[in-house]
Amino acid sequence: MSKKAFKFNKTLLCALILAVALLLAGCGGAKSTRAKADETVHTTLFDFTCGQAEVIDSYNGIDIPEGDKLVQFHISVTNTSDSGFLIFKDDFQLQWGDGDSDFGVGFDAVDDDMLSEVTGVSPGSTLEGNILVAVPQDTTTLTVAYQETYEDGSDADAYFVDLSL
Repeated sequence: MSKKAFKFNKTLLCALILAVALLLAGCGGAKSTRAKADETVHTTLFDFTCGQAEVIDSYNGIDIPEGDKLVQFHISVTNTSDSGFLIFKDDFQLQWGDGDSDFGVGFDAVDDDMLSEVTGVSPGSTLEGNILVAVPQDTTTLTVAYQETYEDGSDADAYFVDLSL
């Protein structure tokens, strides 16, 4: 290899190392927060608290699939930002295992006590409701997961609340 080609390769290698270092430095912003029932979680736009989960026998006409049990917990969301936004019930994913299909979202509201599909929340106001989900009979823990996203759609901070059954 000639001296000129060696110098070019060395310069190219240094430029690639610098680019990788800058990319890695930019990736360090997203974090993961874990909490338990009744602990308040602070996100960029709001605070939320999930009450302790409980197994219930039935609820206002909701059909429980064979082999599952019905679980209910209360959620409270307080807007801590300076502007209003929409809260979607399905933003709070429910996870109960390690499998690829061990997750879901709560049932659609059948009464005013349940969290609505979508609700506007003005600055300083609080939205409250129950979330109900059918989980396998052998489930002993439930995790409520909320994932923030950047404007470009990429993942930002993630928040997890562990609830025991």
